[in-house]
Amino acid sequence: MYEFVLNMWIMNRVTEEKVQTYISKGFITQTEASKIITVPQQA
Repeated sequence: MYEFVLNMWIMNRVTEEKVQTYISKGFITQTEASKIITVPQQA
């Protein structure tokens, strides 16, 4: 699931808030979310 969320982040399909909700749903960990958010998004 990490790779999927990461790709969605890069393509600018999810917000930081949405990434955070994936933590509470158990899809990704806090560490993975932190890594995702540091990756630049496409304009």
